[in-house]
Amino acid sequence: MKKSFFIFSFLSFFISTSVSFAQTNSGISELVNELKKQDKRIRYLEKEIIELQEHSYQKQKVKNNYNDHSILDIPYYKQKKFRSVKISHREINNNYINFPLVASPPGTFGAVSNMPSNSGSILGISSQIPNRTTEFDGLVLKWGKGLPSFSTPDGNYSFRVRGRILADYGASFSSRFPQQNISRTILRAARLGVQGRARNLSWVLEGDFSSNTLQLMSAFATWTDKTAGLLSEYTIGNKFSERGFDGSTGSSDTVFLNRDIVANLLVPMMGWYGLGGAYKIYGKNWHIATQISGDQVNSTNNTNNVRDDLTYLLRAHYIPFKDKVSLIHLGFWGFYEDSKPTQNFTQNVNLLNYTDNAFNFQVGPTAPLSHSLSGGVELFGIWKSFWALFEFGLRKLSLRRTYSSYPNYALWAGKSGSEEALSVQGGVFLTGETPNYFAHSGVWAAPRVLHPVTQGGLGAWEVSLRYDRASVSRSLGSSNASTVTLGVNWYFLNYARFMFNFTHANVLNTHGLYIGYNSGNTLGGRMSITF
Repeated sequence: MKKSFFIFSFLSFFISTSVSFAQTNSGISELVNELKKQDKRIRYLEKEIIELQEHSYQKQKVKNNYNDHSILDIPYYKQKKFRSVKISHREINNNYINFPLVASPPGTFGAVSNMPSNSGSILGISSQIPNRTTEFDGLVLKWGKGLPSFSTPDGNYSFRVRGRILADYGASFSSRFPQQNISRTILRAARLGVQGRARNLSWVLEGDFSSNTLQLMSAFATWTDKTAGLLSEYTIGNKFSERGFDGSTGSSDTVFLNRDIVANLLVPMMGWYGLGGAYKIYGKNWHIATQISGDQVNSTNNTNNVRDDLTYLLRAHYIPFKDKVSLIHLGFWGFYEDSKPTQNFTQNVNLLNYTDNAFNFQVGPTAPLSHSLSGGVELFGIWKSFWALFEFGLRKLSLRRTYSSYPNYALWAGKSGSEEALSVQGGVFLTGETPNYFAHSGVWAAPRVLHPVTQGGLGAWEVSLRYDRASVSRSLGSSNASTVTLGVNWYFLNYARFMFNFTHANVLNTHGLYIGYNSGNTLGGRMSITF
């Protein structure tokens, strides 16, 4: 280094002396100009060498004020081999991950490959999820989901394109109603959006094109700060609501093609998204989420001069036990909704796949809803590559006494009824992966495949089984339903998978088009890519 400084100093002195002498002789003005250019070039190269000397083989460290560890090391895997890549006359170190990976303990950030699909970036959290990274000239590129995310080394500024494509096929058979025995394909989701961060402020904007029309999905801004020394978030906008374990998980992260019956039956009238405000606070092994929302932004109420349904939601989870191979998760949730006077209640809950929307659990009658109160519990556990989940929920509904034009409404006017749902499910990764549990908010996320097919491996193979049951009180029709679903998931990459489900369903409907006892089966598949 000293030698290079000496050479550059000597050359600079020589050039300066030559320039002074040359200016006395007009015949060599061209030489003077050329020497000036060379002087600028030498100074530029000197600066470049100093920067490269300081940068070479240096481990980047990022301060994280919201984690138990004050310093996070990047990259997260041991660097056993490097390959130099030339970009614009600069050399950088492209760090490679050695495959196959070793399974991380459950509940750690190494057990997942990215943030949950319905979440934005969380300050101090998203940077802890290990990904292949490339750093060049102060810009960090992360390659966790096929497309790069761009960020500064300290993580204060970031931007990435996000989206998902879920293409489904389903074939239903054995129903006593021929209209329910169908075979078809659908796009479950075709989303495209962007997300970014500027220090404490983050934002997400995402639309869905699956119905051949644009629907706005996530559209919110979040301010991240501390409350009593704990990470907290203040959000305003159209946001996915937290409601149960499966109900708080994005469609691209669920284990089965459909969420469980607890999530699908006990839904407020506003739906899965709500336009309003939310507050979350995170501890070391727990979190609490609250939300106050009106109707979602795609509601037909946008064109009517009628007030929204107002919904108040709460969810919390706590991890009382965790070690290197196991984990226990406890959770509870609830919501209260005050419905607008024109809101009519009826439900058609899909029991097979989204490809068959005729085989439903019909909850009736169609009548004006006054308000409802719902709540549930979650029990989840991991042992090595095995996982199990139990969910149970109840909902009490009160109907209005106002006049309705629906037939026989007087039989239910002013009455109340209840719904209840239960789900028991479990699974195992046959290839040794740790179940893809995101402990920070208690939901599913994308798994970390130990040996993806791009590295000559078999990918990750998961087998799962689920039993669902639901029923409603006599005042709402005394209907009931149950399903058993066997699932196989093949994650050939962290962000891409094929899903296969077989579902057998039994249902007793007292309202709707298909009244009486019925049973049916479906074979379903999905190609899922999340980026």
